[in-house]
Amino acid sequence: MGIIGILVTLPLLLVFYQLYSYAVSLEPLERQRTCQGLGISYMVIGIMALVFRTLPCVIFGVVVIMFGLRLVSYGLDRLNKSTFIDHYEEDDK
Repeated sequence: MGIIGILVTLPLLLVFYQLYSYAVSLEPLERQRTCQGLGISYMVIGIMALVFRTLPCVIFGVVVIMFGLRLVSYGLDRLNKSTFIDHYEEDDK
């Protein structure tokens, strides 16, 4: 099961990485929607992979969950970055 699991998970990781890089390279409004949906999907797939409890599936699940968290964080990025929390008017003077 170990070698077969590795041979199955490596191409899947490559496909997931390709989808990840495609979603990150989109225009801002499309990127926000796509990254949120794809990130949630990646997290669900990663959690489901942890159910099998074999070493290749666990590593695959953790990597896909990390991809999902990064995609969700890209999806939460603000589009108009004109207001900053730590920016004060005294700094402009």
